[in-house]
Amino acid sequence: MPKAVRISLANKCQLLFGAAVILIVTAALVVVGFRMEKLVRESEEDHVRRTARMWINDKIQLVDALKGDDPKTTLQFEPQITLKLIDDEDFDDVANQPEPQRDHFLTASIRMFQTTSAPDRFTAVHDGEGRKFHRYVLALRQHDLAPTSFEPDVDTTFLANPLEKVLLIQFPAQDVERKTVLNRIYIFVAGLVAMLLAIGAFWFITTRIILSPVRVLRDTAEKIAEGDTNIRSDINTGDEFEQLSDMFNTMVSTLNAKEQELRQSNKSLDLKLGELAQHNVALFEANKIKGEFLANVSHELRTPLHGIIGFAEVLEETLDAVSSPTSETLDKRRRYLNNIVISSRRLLDLINDLLDLAKIEAGRLELHVAPMPVEDTCEALVTLIRTEAEKAGIDVQMRVSRDIPMPNTDAGKVHQIVFNFLSNAIKFTPRGGTVTLRSQVVQYAGEDQLSISVTDTGPGIPAPEQEKIFDKFTQLDATVTKEHGGTGLGLTISRDLARFLQGRIELQSEEGHGATFSLVIPFELKSTSVPLMPDLVT
Repeated sequence: MPKAVRISLANKCQLLFGAAVILIVTAALVVVGFRMEKLVRESEEDHVRRTARMWINDKIQLVDALKGDDPKTTLQFEPQITLKLIDDEDFDDVANQPEPQRDHFLTASIRMFQTTSAPDRFTAVHDGEGRKFHRYVLALRQHDLAPTSFEPDVDTTFLANPLEKVLLIQFPAQDVERKTVLNRIYIFVAGLVAMLLAIGAFWFITTRIILSPVRVLRDTAEKIAEGDTNIRSDINTGDEFEQLSDMFNTMVSTLNAKEQELRQSNKSLDLKLGELAQHNVALFEANKIKGEFLANVSHELRTPLHGIIGFAEVLEETLDAVSSPTSETLDKRRRYLNNIVISSRRLLDLINDLLDLAKIEAGRLELHVAPMPVEDTCEALVTLIRTEAEKAGIDVQMRVSRDIPMPNTDAGKVHQIVFNFLSNAIKFTPRGGTVTLRSQVVQYAGEDQLSISVTDTGPGIPAPEQEKIFDKFTQLDATVTKEHGGTGLGLTISRDLARFLQGRIELQSEEGHGATFSLVIPFELKSTSVPLMPDLVT
């Protein structure tokens, strides 16, 4: 979502340009104003100086300065210009006037003229009514009053030029103030008009020439953001804005084309996903058919095998009753029949494993839950495996606690799992070794569970290989497979059966120190679904 605009580009440009115009025009007019006021003052001073020169040239008739009420020290302020001439013999009288009547400006000017070569002095004063006057004092020296004649034989290099008289000119300042005020008014009005014209011109330029194309681009971008990708910007200014508009339209066209390509790709992907789903369904059906095929084939193979085993066993039992064959012949027959029985049982085990695997993968495995006597089950397992252990020279021991309660579980599945543990232990334990069957109560997740474990004194299982032995058709020792047979499905099926019993298989082993396989199951099966994979503890 775009951020809210705090101040528009138009207002920002107008504010910045307006402030710049005000500052620039104000600075320029201030300089002009100061210069004009200075020129007004200088013009008044020049006017006074010209008046004094007119007097020097005898163009102005003066009133006697010593006539009237003490004209040397008392100034009469009149609207017109007043000129007073003070002779050198009256300088002391002017300086010795009493304090209220003393003219300090005139006194200071006379003293300055007497001690320096300054020609004149100018100042401004106010009368008792607050009116402003300009006063000008001109020093008249001996050379200024002498006739302008030239005597070539007279050397004037060392002639003195003493102060002879002082001319005082006084005139009102109303004209100067009025001119100053008028100048300021003119400057203010001119500056205001100039600023308004500049701001108006800039507003017109920014609004019509700069901001109008920007607004067109902004409106076009907003409509494209709303989903209308067919709109295009139309700017015909003949400058960079038109180039930007063309590039923007090109970008939108490219974006539209990419969007169409993406839609086509999505459609193709949807078709591929549909085909993949169909293939998955076909694979599922094929897998289901495979499971059913294995189940049917296993069933068909088991029927004749049971007959073979049965007749072979009967034949083996009746051999001793036959008197005609020799002992050597009987030994051969007995050996052959024993091989038939062993091979038939191996084939039966293979078919049973395939059948169990097919049932597990098809989800058709059934549980027959009933109370299971732990001690009787363990004794039956030891009795069943003892013959094979004695042939291999392995001692089988049983340590079962007698106070273990009977769990409600499938005794057949427990028997199958533990028998697989015992069979593997007999295969991997060397002659003279020991295989121990234990059962005990353990704690797991805050509840009592039954643990049936088989410990051997075989070579052990390396840690990196402990997870692999639960994979399908996996055996770590190929020599054992050749000697005792096997498909590598025993532990895989045992793991899945333990899952159906809501239990797990635990493995503890170190290389060279034997291995312990444990089946841990609850005493009561819960109604919740079992986990997809059994727990494996190493």
